[in-house]
Amino acid sequence: MLIMGFLLRNLPVVGEQIGSQVDPAWSSALRLGALTLILTRAGLAMDLDALRRLRFVVLRLAALPCLSEAATAGLLASWLLDFPIWWAAMLGFVVAAISPAVVVPSLLQLQEQGYGVTAGIPTMVVAAAPLDDVLSIAGFGICLGSNFAETSWLSYARAPLELVLGLGTGLIGSALLVVLTPSSDEEAFELRLLLLLGAGLATAFGLREVGFSGASALAVLVLGAGCARGWGAAAKPVSSSIADLWTRLAQPLLFSLVGASVVVEALDAETVAAGLLIIFLGGLVRFGAVFVALSFRRMKYQEKFFTALAWTPKATVQAAIGALALDEATTLTEQRFGRQLLAVAVLCILVTAPPGAALIAVLGPRLLEKAKDPDLEDAGPDKADDAVPAETMPGEPESK
Repeated sequence: MLIMGFLLRNLPVVGEQIGSQVDPAWSSALRLGALTLILTRAGLAMDLDALRRLRFVVLRLAALPCLSEAATAGLLASWLLDFPIWWAAMLGFVVAAISPAVVVPSLLQLQEQGYGVTAGIPTMVVAAAPLDDVLSIAGFGICLGSNFAETSWLSYARAPLELVLGLGTGLIGSALLVVLTPSSDEEAFELRLLLLLGAGLATAFGLREVGFSGASALAVLVLGAGCARGWGAAAKPVSSSIADLWTRLAQPLLFSLVGASVVVEALDAETVAAGLLIIFLGGLVRFGAVFVALSFRRMKYQEKFFTALAWTPKATVQAAIGALALDEATTLTEQRFGRQLLAVAVLCILVTAPPGAALIAVLGPRLLEKAKDPDLEDAGPDKADDAVPAETMPGEPESK
């Protein structure tokens, strides 16, 4: 779907008649709507008990790779493209953001088949994805405001504010839906479905409209997870209906429109060469940072390798904010920087999203263990996140 969207946008004649005719505003709205659907589904499928045990590793996985890659990409942009400090930092945060639109559906598909659920990998990655975007978008917003002299206290408080706003909105919304349609009401399936979809879309579009697009993904994920906890078994038919709606309608829209957001004409040879080096070296740093973030987890090497691999696809944030700096540029030099930043964002989507989605689908079943019961949610290890196995005390028999 990603490749088909890319071809329909960039092939001669076909691109002029199809891909370029898609209205950007409609494309953005449809992508956000489809992303809201998959994040709602991810929230409904999330095991909150496993997430509580994984809370520390989720925070490390969200922060450490993102900030490490952003710093690496920013330094390389300053060196290879002669970007000033704020422009280099903006490019770093644009490159660092992973794509929930690619990562979350891929991990949910593996979870449904039972792969990685014993180690809690789908829950861990799905929960960390919105937090990664919050950091990236907040960092980009701070740098954008600083570069164009619009910095205020709100810019520097953006990251914690988006976290609190996302968590708070999702919790309040889910509590309200559980009160309106309690689990004891067995005939409220259609009402639950409509209210959850309506609340998710209102949350996502509302937060984006007021300038907190980073908080929107987190709020929708928390909304689905809170409803799943409050409704209990009554949430399963709602989740099944959303999964069917995703497969039949939202998935083709999301992936094809993400692919169509890549415009080859925006690339030039010099920027492509520098951009590829930035993306490659930044990706290597991110890969290593994932291993560091998981260093206290009792996971097999191939599970850590797969998690690092799943933490590489980029698309959603790059398509959303890649052109914002160019829109703000006024001088010829700033416009040149803006075009180069946009070109690197486009290149980032092109070289990470389709290969990343394919590698997750192909290598997931080979690198992850399959649970005996695929219907089990992520259970994760029985002990706490950073715990180490206790040694048997002298004179005590080993447990069976």
